[in-house]
Amino acid sequence: MAWFALLLSACPDGKADSDSDAASEVMTSILPPTTLDDSTSTGEPGTTTQDEPDPTGTSSSSTGDDGPLKCDDFIPLKPEPLVPRVVLVLDKSGSMLFEWDHDGDPATAAVTRWSSLHAVVESMVGGLDSVVQFGAVLFPSLAAKAKPTIDACVVGSDLEVPVGPQAGAAILGAIPPADTTTIAGGTPSTDGILAAVSELDSLEGDEPKFIIFITDGAANCDPGNQRLFDDYDDRLATTVADARAAGYQTHVVGIDISNALTPVLQDGNPDGINPYEKLNELAEIAGTARPGDEKFYNATNEQELQAALMAITGDVVSCEIGLGKPVPDHFYIQRVEIGEEPDPQEYDGQDTQVGDCGSESGWQYTSPARDAILLCGAACEHYKATGLIEIEYGCFIP
Repeated sequence: MAWFALLLSACPDGKADSDSDAASEVMTSILPPTTLDDSTSTGEPGTTTQDEPDPTGTSSSSTGDDGPLKCDDFIPLKPEPLVPRVVLVLDKSGSMLFEWDHDGDPATAAVTRWSSLHAVVESMVGGLDSVVQFGAVLFPSLAAKAKPTIDACVVGSDLEVPVGPQAGAAILGAIPPADTTTIAGGTPSTDGILAAVSELDSLEGDEPKFIIFITDGAANCDPGNQRLFDDYDDRLATTVADARAAGYQTHVVGIDISNALTPVLQDGNPDGINPYEKLNELAEIAGTARPGDEKFYNATNEQELQAALMAITGDVVSCEIGLGKPVPDHFYIQRVEIGEEPDPQEYDGQDTQVGDCGSESGWQYTSPARDAILLCGAACEHYKATGLIEIEYGCFIP
């Protein structure tokens, strides 16, 4: 692409004085920035250069067949974030049509739990589509019936939307709209988790994989139980434990979960269990237990639900950014910009790294190979919130 041309900044006439003392002045050149949205190309968008240098390490990366690399020999690649794969396991049972005070304001009308969940999912996938590959499964599926039979427990063998890049729009198109009044069914949580595990098992690559499980009640629909809806589905704990053993942590989110024993009634809910304690136990089994007495996220309004999912995605989004290839000798990172106007965070300087990523804000190379950076402190948090990064390189002119 044309914007990869170098901007020489140290010499007014665009060239170095060969008679000057090399120790008196260091000539530099700044390459235009690379961003997550840029194509890697020196010609048409979407193509890559085939004959560009391919450095493999800092000891040899600055030398080509004809000697040291010149500034215009290095073609930066777009940043390559470590993108996690996340399956949203979303409760679509009939009780999700129950209304609640979603904003703590008695002057505003109550909305359904599903309306709040839809709004929070829309916000999450809209903001993180570039740094997370999402997929989604409904439990039960859209085919579930509002009747006291196994037909109320249907979960599709495939996800509503498979895990993939930029899947947010597809997810919002596949789940019921925020104002639906027709969702129905039991709470087949186990089958929802099983569908998520099957999807993650099918994915190639070493990217981290997670499940976010969101429910407003206790699991039922175990076909082995004599009472399909009134007995708790104990298979859920084993299924989540198996997912963890396979490398998939499950983050547990409850919607207005009551911390009390359920009554013994034919009301479609498991009898004589404490759903709050069941989800607490599930978070422990999943390996995602929170500190304190409440091990899972129990949202009692829409704001708390939003905060829970923001906290979870903050945990799963990585602040490690691959550079595509090592930064050669005589080259350096000139600027890292996180976010965009009106609130960008900029870190300038010739490879100005932080010394302690645990206590400082900025960035540092992840290894001497200089093929990836780790964002630290406020830079990491801002990246998780925006999913936007721009990197500008510079070159010491030989």
